[in-house]
Amino acid sequence: MLLTELMTYLKRTGLDPNRNLGQNFLINPSVASRIAAEIPEKGSVLEIGPGFGSLTEKLLPRSESLSAVEISGRMASFLSNRFEDERLKVIQADFLKVDPSELPGYPFITLAGNLPYSISSPILFRMIEGRFRHIQKAILMLQREVAIRLATLDGGKDYGKLSLQIWPVFTVENLIDVSAEDFYPVPEVLSRVVVLRRRIRPLVPDEMYGRFRRIVKVSFAMRRKTILNNLKALLGKEKALKLLEMSCIDPGLRAEQLPPEKFIRMTEVMQ
Repeated sequence: MLLTELMTYLKRTGLDPNRNLGQNFLINPSVASRIAAEIPEKGSVLEIGPGFGSLTEKLLPRSESLSAVEISGRMASFLSNRFEDERLKVIQADFLKVDPSELPGYPFITLAGNLPYSISSPILFRMIEGRFRHIQKAILMLQREVAIRLATLDGGKDYGKLSLQIWPVFTVENLIDVSAEDFYPVPEVLSRVVVLRRRIRPLVPDEMYGRFRRIVKVSFAMRRKTILNNLKALLGKEKALKLLEMSCIDPGLRAEQLPPEKFIRMTEVMQ
């Protein structure tokens, strides 16, 4: 979708981009095509936040079926009228609240979207839920800062709860960087498209994953504190020290200094 097309659609519908909903519309067709090129040839696709259909029009030719979840009722109605294709189902709903098993096309194999920056992390965490276990691949546009945090596993300020909670379930690959001028209105941040691929076998068993997430969240609750001081809030000092000793972790280290495998080890030995 070019800017001229978008302006026509905005005028036709009487809509203005809603910054509260993170509505920055993609106006570079080559970026949409690059995202769509990652879609497998088989299986149903779920698109998040299609807006006026810049990405939708590129996804449709590559999809056996495409379900698009759009929070705006007026945009959902416009999208349904724009594409007269039986493969496309437009659902007016909040993706953070919708039950994917009730959507047409379920179970979905692939997920794609230009995610609203303000809710990108909650959307990423939804993909870990059991109802999304069929998703094998996700191609997502994120704020570049979030994309960096998502892919960082080697320590430092960008390493933390986001990357560690996704890491046991998905691998993360950077696909392309996208400039602010590729959107209307022009956002104040840069963007990046990432590809998430589900691991054949999760690094943390399903029955242990809830415990793993609790350890990660508590460990990074106060980044400037040591791992011991953070874990005390969950376990008490004595049990926290025992856990760190059994995991061969120096209690004076901070969480950001620990490799991902150490969080798995703590999960395994925690009573």
